[in-house]
Amino acid sequence: MIVEDHLILWNQAVLKIMDVRRIELPVSGQPHLMRLSESTILFTAQGRARLLLAGEERVLENGYVFHAGKDAVLKVTDVAVPLSCYRVQYKADLPLSCSRELLDLLERTRPFDRHYGLAATNTASLSATLSRMVQEWERPEALAKLQVKLLFYQFICELMDQLQRRKPEPASPDMVLQAVRYMDENYTHPITADTLAELFKCSSRTMQRLFKKRLAVGPIDYLLQVRMDQAKSMLSRTNAGLKEISEAVGYADSYYFSRLFKRCTGISPSTYREWTRQSGEAESERLSVPVGKSASELLNTAFRRSLRTIVHLKGEFPLARLPEKIAVLDPQFTDHMLALGVQPAGSVTVSGDPAGFPEYLLGSLREVRTLGTKNEPNLKGLQALAPDLILCTEFQKSIYGNLAQIAPTIMLKRNHDWKETLRIIGRIVGKEIEAEQILQRYKQKTGRLKTVLAAKLHGQSVSVIRPQDNHIRLHTSAHRTAAILYGDLGLCPPKQAVHRQRTSSMIPLEGLRELDADHYFVLTGGKLDTWPDEVQNTATWKNLRAVLQEHVYPAKMSMWIAYYGPIALNRVVDQVEEVFL
Repeated sequence: MIVEDHLILWNQAVLKIMDVRRIELPVSGQPHLMRLSESTILFTAQGRARLLLAGEERVLENGYVFHAGKDAVLKVTDVAVPLSCYRVQYKADLPLSCSRELLDLLERTRPFDRHYGLAATNTASLSATLSRMVQEWERPEALAKLQVKLLFYQFICELMDQLQRRKPEPASPDMVLQAVRYMDENYTHPITADTLAELFKCSSRTMQRLFKKRLAVGPIDYLLQVRMDQAKSMLSRTNAGLKEISEAVGYADSYYFSRLFKRCTGISPSTYREWTRQSGEAESERLSVPVGKSASELLNTAFRRSLRTIVHLKGEFPLARLPEKIAVLDPQFTDHMLALGVQPAGSVTVSGDPAGFPEYLLGSLREVRTLGTKNEPNLKGLQALAPDLILCTEFQKSIYGNLAQIAPTIMLKRNHDWKETLRIIGRIVGKEIEAEQILQRYKQKTGRLKTVLAAKLHGQSVSVIRPQDNHIRLHTSAHRTAAILYGDLGLCPPKQAVHRQRTSSMIPLEGLRELDADHYFVLTGGKLDTWPDEVQNTATWKNLRAVLQEHVYPAKMSMWIAYYGPIALNRVVDQVEEVFL
């Protein structure tokens, strides 16, 4: 492109502005098509997406200018962040009285039909010019339309000046394309930043810069996504073991592979296998890139891999941007979000809880709109809130379709391992590092306490019980809270409480004699704020060894059982420490 030739023809052209407007495209997995009736200039004011035209591909991001000719069909896809563009359509031709020499130059150069793009500098000035054009275009006066033409010439002058000083961005970043294809075909082999740089005859810094600009991730992070996608495919489609899968995707150490998988997805490989088979989804199949794929298909897959992906019970959800307004349909998620320093915009409450939320969270909650209860969410209130994202559980399975029509909806398993849930929510809100820090602090805290408790209790048994309908509910070693007591803290359950599958069992009051634990944590709360007198006044209760030794400790059920999140469980650990030490 010879800019001087373009300037000659722009100076001689008869120009008519046909349309000026600002276009807003929402985040969407579906492509947007623009059929151009006239020559068009697009200027990206905000957002990020891909632009496909005649086999060429561009990245639309802040400050990118693209020129396309009449009758072009633009395909805008993978809108990662809501895209805001200025679009100016115009007609330009030479006057009838122009010379043969100019007509020949027009035929060779075709500046008004050519496709080209530029990552502009001085974007504030260009954006301000286009904003004024939109304002003037909306006015009906003839003077306003003349002002639009004047501003357009001002924009073209600035654009041509930048084109003279800087080469336009190439249509397709071949080095990135080649590196992407190489990693897709050789992911099982050892690949480092240095080996990629050596292979493609550039510095590792250059390779890093090109990948970051094109895909917003570095080459090694991209390689990690390639390997994880292949692992996901094997987990969802085969019964291969963890060692076999880790070796098949390039990792000799299955433990290291498992850690990487958790870091990339928030959940363990076994949980991923369980959830994908439960949902019937195999998202990773669509991300595999066999040899022979076209450049467009290859880069489309690469772009999707660069997005933050959330694994949930309905498959995999590519999160193009971090949500700002999250509605949670289970209060457990409120605990997780507050632990990460994020406020939910709306939340359901728990039936029977006078405050709606547990007392231990009230001091941290700011303005949060109540959205009914966990069992009966208020869909009208949810729609009025207009959230960016909805977090629900299988409790809302029957209304998932309704929820998805209101906003993108992620379904997580209720009472799933709180550590994995924290990692997932950390990915959703862009707080992965903070989530890992919370988990690391918890691990250090419980590890220290486990050693001290072992020396103090010398194997004394600890049981968690709850009075219910003239019986006693005994929480077993398979219960989620028992994982804290018996796993993380190393406390000893009584023999009757040891079970691999059943999380609780009902025993008569007299059964406590046989249970005969050394210590009892007694769950109260909701309709049962204290032990009922008919239990405490019985001879059976009064004569229990733990009662006589005053080894009975009240525990709030909402904190120990209902709100299964990091804040609550850290308080459980604190209470255990206070009781025994």
